[in-house]
Amino acid sequence: MRRMIRVLTCAVALAAPAAAQVPLDGVAAVVGEDVILRSELDLAAMIMAQRIEQQAGQISAQQYGELRSQALRDLIDDRVIMTVARRMEAVASDEEIDEAVASIAADEGVEPEEIYGAAAAQGLDREAYREQLATQMTRMRVVQGAVRSRISVTEEQVRELYKRRYLDVKPGRRIRVLHMLLPIPDGATPEQVEQMGQVADQLRQQAMDTGDFAGLTRRYSAAPTAPDGGLTVFREGDAPPQIEAALADMVPGEVTPLIRTEHGFNLFQYLDSFDPSKIAFEDVADQLRAELIERQTLPEFEKWLAEIREGQYIEVINPAPL
Repeated sequence: MRRMIRVLTCAVALAAPAAAQVPLDGVAAVVGEDVILRSELDLAAMIMAQRIEQQAGQISAQQYGELRSQALRDLIDDRVIMTVARRMEAVASDEEIDEAVASIAADEGVEPEEIYGAAAAQGLDREAYREQLATQMTRMRVVQGAVRSRISVTEEQVRELYKRRYLDVKPGRRIRVLHMLLPIPDGATPEQVEQMGQVADQLRQQAMDTGDFAGLTRRYSAAPTAPDGGLTVFREGDAPPQIEAALADMVPGEVTPLIRTEHGFNLFQYLDSFDPSKIAFEDVADQLRAELIERQTLPEFEKWLAEIREGQYIEVINPAPL
């Protein structure tokens, strides 16, 4: 249930209208100089509940209470992060959003208006899409500026990872990917499966727009590799044929289309391929160091966020539904 809530929170972020469009009808919480409206919280919790019920059936009053509490925590965290971002002057500007959209369009070989059109097909109007992109860009800047400086990786740790990955294994070509799994609940109706596929499509688009496949995987994937950003290495011939076929001829950073298997909807970001017996330490040291840093980022981010919350004025006023 908690994993389903986390997955479908993404759909809320993609589909919910901006808070500024909601009438001022009561304050759920205050974060510094910002407020979270009760109607904003109602909307986030309602959409989350609807999406979960479409996938997993009717939720109980207790489950709805947990979901609503999670929605409020997420909204508070967003306000806290934006407060820090403004202080760091890290909030994405309109010009930077324009540049990001243009870059995405160039990567896709289309015009920027087609990117907006694709977002609209997923339920995001132009303003909501730009707001979502700005939030992702801002969050990544905050992580880079405030969190990465707290992370330390030693030479010994890098060499130990190299030993495990390249020296203590059998030779033969390996394929290295990031893997995101969105499971389909048992007994799901065709409509529920279709809805889950739409959520997966939205996550794929968001991953390509922001370049943060690993971060999204940590938050929404149900695969055992989720804590490591979905990092998966398999020997050529060991993966199901449909997955290896999808990864064939891909370039580093490219994301596969949705792949449905018995486990659910899968997305893969191709990283590289290699024969471990032919890789020298010097050739991969920087890559391994970056991987170790990436592994520490989310835990350190959550620790940092908890510390920042302690220094913020946060008051829950009235989170009850209107």
